[in-house]
Amino acid sequence: MIGLIAPLYEKWSVFKYHYDGYVRKKYYESRLKKCGIGLTVNGKPLLFNLSQISIGNHVTINNGVQIAPRGNVVIDDYVVLSRGAQITAGQLDTSKWLWGGYKDVPHVGLDVHLGEGTWLCVNSVVLPGVDISGKGVIVAAGSVVTKDITEDYVIAGGVPAQIIKRLKK
Repeated sequence: MIGLIAPLYEKWSVFKYHYDGYVRKKYYESRLKKCGIGLTVNGKPLLFNLSQISIGNHVTINNGVQIAPRGNVVIDDYVVLSRGAQITAGQLDTSKWLWGGYKDVPHVGLDVHLGEGTWLCVNSVVLPGVDISGKGVIVAAGSVVTKDITEDYVIAGGVPAQIIKRLKK
């Protein structure tokens, strides 16, 4: 009996995976600040404050991606966000921290921008205020981007991320 059910379950699982992705895609398209054509959503990403996220054309968002904006997040065309990649566009205001300000600290929104062709590899993190304006930037797995990346076709890696390789055209 199990031999008959297993192939059906496998087909159902594949269908459900693609159907769930289609439903999430339609949900995000209707609620994002801007959404271009060709959005692909795989698995279950966590996107908050959708009205502050703008997505270009042919963007792929994979399982476990987290986007938590307090400021605006702009994602240009042909960007891939791999499993577990995180983008945060806000932080606590630490300007009065030393004078007891840590007791009631407001959040501050800082914008994040991912340029055309950016690939955030598995578990990479982009911190508030970062502008990855270079084309074709690859952020290596597990890296933490703390500063802007303006060069085209580079690989950035490490904690904090820095350019580790320039790709040849």
